[in-house]
Amino acid sequence: MSEIKLTTEHLDEILASKKKVIGFYGAPPVEALNEAAKKYPGVPFFDLDVYFNAPQTKILPDAFCHIIRNIVDNSFLLRSQMVSLVAATGEEKCDSGRYAASLLKNAGLKDVVFTVNHNKTVLNNPFLCVAKGSLKKRSIRIMESIIEPLTPEEIEAAKKNVCTPVAGFWGTPPHPIEVLDLFPDETHIYGWTRCVEMGVPADLQLEKTVPDNIPTIFFAQGFCAKSLIARELAAKHRGMYVDTHEGLNAAIRAKIEAFLRLSRNDREGII
Repeated sequence: MSEIKLTTEHLDEILASKKKVIGFYGAPPVEALNEAAKKYPGVPFFDLDVYFNAPQTKILPDAFCHIIRNIVDNSFLLRSQMVSLVAATGEEKCDSGRYAASLLKNAGLKDVVFTVNHNKTVLNNPFLCVAKGSLKKRSIRIMESIIEPLTPEEIEAAKKNVCTPVAGFWGTPPHPIEVLDLFPDETHIYGWTRCVEMGVPADLQLEKTVPDNIPTIFFAQGFCAKSLIARELAAKHRGMYVDTHEGLNAAIRAKIEAFLRLSRNDREGII
């Protein structure tokens, strides 16, 4: 079986090198990833969800999820080098993921593979979700683990760094990813990102499972259907609902910082 490899090179580097890649987004089933690796041996996978400041294609409406926009913009820029696209098109992603795959196939992209990840059996412990460390780095590594699982060394390091949470983050890795820099290192991860680390991205029950006693920010990307769940859970758990679209503006930054500061003061008994 061909080894599955992930490239973390910037989009510009891939374009300059003329390197061939297999595009993917969401959390496709491992069987589909293995099949693509077997079909295109030696070709690395490239995560199309990530923002690389690719030129906007203008195919999508302005009022549309920025993550899906990233997928479409990156795909069009890479279309001559992307030998295949393995797309998550079921509950593990969203309806927009399915529509984007259809749009890209109709636009002439090569070998678009529609996949649905039905797995409901937990495959991994949420090692990084509960470990102390940069929330941004942990979230990025969780998404990379779709292609390249954590090494035994990473798992042992995460186990040694399990922390008592002072805050929680619920949701998907956001755009802009710098939102996560606002959180303390002792932040536990919930929601879809936790489901991805545990290998069950379509497990809605797990996605909605959040402790009551952790001050949690419930994030949804602007114009994402998950905002319905995020608002519901924020009200239920007395957390805070936040959404972003184009960028991290001053109002959103201040809102997050104030919530985390008040939570810290309450925990420390500061009036």
